Amino acid sequence: MSDLGGWEHVFGIKSVHLCAGFAGGIVRALINSHYTLAARISAAVVGGLTAGYGTPPAAQIVRRWLDLWGYPIGELEGSVGFLLGLVGMTVCEAVMRWARRWRDGLPER
Repeated sequence: MSDLGGWEHVFGIKSVHLCAGFAGGIVRALINSHYTLAARISAAVVGGLTAGYGTPPAAQIVRRWLDLWGYPIGELEGSVGFLLGLVGMTVCEAVMRWARRWRDGLPER
């Protein structure tokens, strides 16, 4: 029997990653005082989804990088998930700006 009562995975995402990213998104939303309520909620959701899907590959990269330096490795997926949640909305905003710039083309001189 699991500790989470069957909630280890939600929509194919480990719930630990989802929660860590959600917490990172909440912190980002609280740091930015100009965010509306809708923007704060979406920052938390995007942070959770970014961490949920990005933590497994990112944790592998971080683990290998730390191995190169001989750094002792413990459980780092929660930390990686939190950091991905913290930067998730920033990455999404940057992708949206890039997509708009690509759609509209470069400004003419």
